[in-house]
This record gives sequence, structure tokens and C-alpha cells, in this order.
Amino acid sequence: MSGRYGHNIALIVTGLVLAACDTTVNADKAEVGAPVKAQAIVATTEVYTIDTAKSTVTWIGAKLTGRHNGIFKIDNGQLTMHNKLLTGGKIEFNMLATRSDDKHLDEAGNEKLTTHLRSADFFDVERFPRARFVLTSIAPYDSTREAKPPIHAPDNDLRVKGATHYLTGNLTIKDKTKSIRFPARITLQDSLLKARANFNIDRTDWDLIYRSDKSLGNQTIHPDVNIDINLVAIQKHR
Repeated sequence: MSGRYGHNIALIVTGLVLAACDTTVNADKAEVGAPVKAQAIVATTEVYTIDTAKSTVTWIGAKLTGRHNGIFKIDNGQLTMHNKLLTGGKIEFNMLATRSDDKHLDEAGNEKLTTHLRSADFFDVERFPRARFVLTSIAPYDSTREAKPPIHAPDNDLRVKGATHYLTGNLTIKDKTKSIRFPARITLQDSLLKARANFNIDRTDWDLIYRSDKSLGNQTIHPDVNIDINLVAIQKHR
């Protein structure tokens, strides 16, 4: 086998291995931009308090050799409505409680990953113990804007079905604020307001750059992080 031929075979095999080991999450990608000002709200007649026991915000991160998942702890939050239409909202996160919740890891493995996530390599929670999302605008969902995934695309189960709105808000992590825009499903039944969303964001937009360089090979951690939001809010009677 000639050196050139063997080199070509090695490149092909490497490409096939990397393709077979694609661990990235196939989900809608949020539009990220500069912070935006909230739209003027004429009135707020209903306030819904987020039930932190029933609401979750979870994440999935991927490296070339696998995935890990975990939880962003909601500390408090509320959503506001007027004439049964969503008008605003805010969620506060306790980053000191950010943790790995990976069923493929044992207790020691989750504890080790949790410690690393809270360190200066990632969220640096001692310096930045809080994160927040502030809703700035809401628009009707337009299905024609969204590319339809293949029927058998991986991670189809993560995509939110029946989206009703586009939500735009300012996401602050490590004191860095960016606006994000993503589709969501908003439902209101009796005194319960529910919101569902799933999307990817590029963590490097918030200076979370640890091992994001592709030149690191199998030590690379993909920049895209999948965020899944499942909120339940209860109407606060005045």
C-alpha cells in the first residue's frame, strides 16, 4: 500500500468515524443578537407566578465522544398577560444550583461534572451566582419561516409541536446579555399558563468558550447547547 493511498484511506475512515459519532443536538437554533428594549405594554391585567416545583429548564451539551445533560435551577419568575394574551415575563436562575443530571453517569460522575460546570471554566458561579431571562416581545408564530426537519431526523422528539408564538428576550449569563428569539407553544387553561420551547444556542456568545476550539479533536466540546423550557405558571389573584 503506497503512502499516499494509505493516507487517503485514513482520511476517509476518520471522516466516517466522525460522521457516525455526531453527537450534536438537531433542534431549532435561536436567533441571537444584541440586547433589545422591551416593547411598550399598554396594560397588564393578569400576573402568573412560575411554579418552580413543576417547571424545568434543562440543557444538553455534546462533545465528540458523547452527550451530557442537566438542569438550570429556576429561582423565581412570573409571566404577565392582558386580555388573555402574553405581554411579558422574567425568570431568575440560581446558578449555584446548576447541575449535571445525566442518567448515563453514576453519582460520582454527576458530582464531578457538576463541580466543573460551576467552576471558572464554565459558569463561574461564585462570581456570577445569578442568570436571568427577560421577555421583551411576543409575535404570532409563522410556520412558513421554519424549515421542516426530515421525518426521521434525530432528536425530532425534542422539537416543540404546535408552536403558537415567537418569543424574544434578553438572556444574561455571567453578566453578558444577548437577545434570543425562538418558537414556543403558549397555552392557557383556567388559571394555568404553560410555555414550552426547545432550541439551541451557541454558548460562546456568552463567553463560555471552554474547549470550543475544533482543533482540539476529540477533546472538543461543541459550542451549541440545547435548552429545553417547560414552564407552569399559576395566576396570582389580586
